[in-house]
Amino acid sequence: MAANDSDLIPPVSVATSDAIAQDNESSGGRARIAALANGIRVLEFLSRAQNARGVTELAEDTGLHKSTVSRILSTLELFSLVEQDPETQRFSLGVGIVTLAGPLLADMDVRRAARPILRDLTEVTGESTALVMWTGVDGVVVEHVSSPKLVKHITPVGTRIFRPHSASTRVLLAEQTEMTVRRYFDGGWGDPDDVFGLLMQVRAQGYAVNDGETSPEEWSVAAPIRDYDGLCVASLLLSVPYSRVTDAMRDDLPRRTVQAARRVSHRLGFPD
Repeated sequence: MAANDSDLIPPVSVATSDAIAQDNESSGGRARIAALANGIRVLEFLSRAQNARGVTELAEDTGLHKSTVSRILSTLELFSLVEQDPETQRFSLGVGIVTLAGPLLADMDVRRAARPILRDLTEVTGESTALVMWTGVDGVVVEHVSSPKLVKHITPVGTRIFRPHSASTRVLLAEQTEMTVRRYFDGGWGDPDDVFGLLMQVRAQGYAVNDGETSPEEWSVAAPIRDYDGLCVASLLLSVPYSRVTDAMRDDLPRRTVQAARRVSHRLGFPD
């Protein structure tokens, strides 16, 4: 069962294909290669898609011509950046993405610091845990430990988390400036003034709970991870199938999640 805390929303606004295709050398800007930019757009849309996409769908997503998308996919497939299902003819991200991102992920101090603590938390609670980092427009899962139970929520590495009611998103947004929060809500999530009070509450209590707000099948809690300067660099997320949550767990799991996040923060140099 996939974690609904990571359900996708419509992608953040991007430049039109015409704008991307233009080389911009004015005002000190760097020239852009249209084919490369369009290829990156296709990869971005595939990374946000919950399911494999066909050529026609990707053409609609990106605003590019079908023949252009087809050529891009053929090129990306040569480098294993995308792969095609031989039965459905639909495309998804390929293992080449992991090859490219692997050295970056391995070098992330917060990921390295969090990994054993995520494992400990999953072992103690029996539930799935994840490390979510802020990209500037959304959260992305950079580490995940799956519950050993048959029924569980899963947030694989690379999952993009957008919804403002997601526990991890609330934690990350609570640490952003008012301008950043308002820009986030420009993507169509409504009036940011409606959530400022909620974000203040998240900051005050030190965690956020998603009590079935993104899906009736999920309950989750997240807490901030801070570096030596006290800056929030990630959120620690624990997800539970809603049918398994008890009143005792509602009281206990936020405390355990906050404690685990503090342990990671301490490893990054944040004082107790």
